Amino acid sequence: MKALTFFFLIVVVCFSATYAGAEKVDFSGKWALNNDKSQAGEGGRRMIAATMTVTQQGNDLTLEKLYQRQSGEEFTSTEKLTLDGKECENTVNERTRKSTATWSEDGKQLTIASTMVFEREGNSFEIKTVEIWKLAEEGKALSIDYTSQSPRGERKAVYVYDKVTEEKK
Repeated sequence: MKALTFFFLIVVVCFSATYAGAEKVDFSGKWALNNDKSQAGEGGRRMIAATMTVTQQGNDLTLEKLYQRQSGEEFTSTEKLTLDGKECENTVNERTRKSTATWSEDGKQLTIASTMVFEREGNSFEIKTVEIWKLAEEGKALSIDYTSQSPRGERKAVYVYDKVTEEKK
């Protein structure tokens, strides 16, 4: 009886350790927006990166993004986030973005919630965004469910990025 109890205790500990230590997805790599797979919805791709280089190391996430304005002009931004839910401040397009990044319980999805304040014609307004990141196509695609809330209302979109792989010579 003691042996059976000991066996069940070991099984419970193993399952608990496996669940508690669920390995988190690694989003590292270079990603290029796939317009055909994306569903931009109303508002198009405004303020959506054309490419991203993601570096994920331990509790740190660095996002190097390349944007393209409607005029065709390009600009870049680098955001540094922590993966523990703490608020981080970054400058994007000359504005402060406050963001928090949190994992789903299973470690397969990352939610990035952000707030930016804009000034226009003497008025100040806030845009809140939520991005839910998950890998698709066996890690060859990054899918981002995007929701923004502003005085103009709510906007939803899905952006799909293809992983850029280096050509072998």
